[in-house]
Amino acid sequence: MAQRPKNALLASIPDSEWIEVQKLCEPVKLPLGRVLYEPRGAFDYVYFPETAIISNIAPLKIDKTAETSTTGREGVINVGAIMGDDQSMHRAVVQVSGDGIRISFRDFQDLQSRLPVFRRKLNAYSRAFLAQVMQSVACNASHTLLQRCARWLLKSHDRVDGDELRLTQQFLAELLVVSRVAVNAELKKFQQLKVLTYSRGTITILDRSLLERTSCECYRAVRREYDRLLPGSFTK
Repeated sequence: MAQRPKNALLASIPDSEWIEVQKLCEPVKLPLGRVLYEPRGAFDYVYFPETAIISNIAPLKIDKTAETSTTGREGVINVGAIMGDDQSMHRAVVQVSGDGIRISFRDFQDLQSRLPVFRRKLNAYSRAFLAQVMQSVACNASHTLLQRCARWLLKSHDRVDGDELRLTQQFLAELLVVSRVAVNAELKKFQQLKVLTYSRGTITILDRSLLERTSCECYRAVRREYDRLLPGSFTK
């Protein structure tokens, strides 16, 4: 039997289909900060994160960026490829380094057309991903920085093994479209509550339940959709 992948979407398809997909897979290292796509860039490859986490980021004219969505081992980069598009609308950048699998865009399109369960799983992921993007719009417009920071930490925690998140305050500030000083102040609040510790670019989650209570309702709303459409994607 073919070795099963760590990516939950790929792991959910039957062995008969995974054997076909595996033939076209290439393991890839995804270091922190690596850009997978630029806006209007072609989809040379489609990526399935295993231990890495990827942010889709919308560049703004005011020389800032805003994160629109997060993808880890539950899914695939880029949803546009599932829908037949051959260009990215946003920048895709590695926010937590790790491993992944990539498949050429041409092979990916062929697999979608030939493998029915694979196609259904991709469509389910697209619906869950859309829910994440839509909820992010409401969240960014309605909730405090502390709530949004808690939500971001939770969705990243969902996508890693263990309790450590390796990233800098500056990168987190860019994702949340605020200053590094503002992010530092929020992380200090969490440290005082003993929700987490932060040292040398590593955030360690200590009290997830309190972090969930601090977050707005947006985290739970999106998580429900992933659990409904792609059960078993997250273990936390």
